[in-house]
Amino acid sequence: MNNSQQHLRLLVLAGALLCALVLPSAVHAEPIMLNATVTTLSNGLFRYEYSVANTSTFDFLAISINVIDEPNAVQNLFRPTGFRAFFDPGLGQVDFVENRRNFTAGSIISGFGFDSPFAPNLSLFTALRLDANFNPVTVQGTVLAPAAVAIPEPATMILLGTGLAGIAAKARRRKAGKKSVKTM
Repeated sequence: MNNSQQHLRLLVLAGALLCALVLPSAVHAEPIMLNATVTTLSNGLFRYEYSVANTSTFDFLAISINVIDEPNAVQNLFRPTGFRAFFDPGLGQVDFVENRRNFTAGSIISGFGFDSPFAPNLSLFTALRLDANFNPVTVQGTVLAPAAVAIPEPATMILLGTGLAGIAAKARRRKAGKKSVKTM
């Protein structure tokens, strides 16, 4: 696979993950766990090391962890061979994405991590897979990460999800209206 194909594949995966995060109805409860070990380093940093236990019957493509949206929140990002790792300080998100290796059904994969000057707090993580029709399916859970705020209350998440669903529906209606005008 050449570089342009790899970049296109990563772009498609990132787009699918973002879409899956916006669509609360796409979240399913499938068994995947992200386990964290946090160690205090002598230089004042915390080392976050993760292993992924996929006890489901599906292969997953990406794991995203919510972190503090600060430029220095994640340092020294590392991952095992066959995966890529990304940190977006604007979104406050660390992504571990398959490159030549999946989070295979029934596997436990370790070697993911980073350092941070921020102490651990409970945060959300999202795991992404594609169904048979290539629609995104996500699984969410909690894990220790350098998070500014603990997990939001369920009412806050419902309001956020409802608002995002409303925006998406309005955009779809607007797009459908433009298509019908063009066909006339």
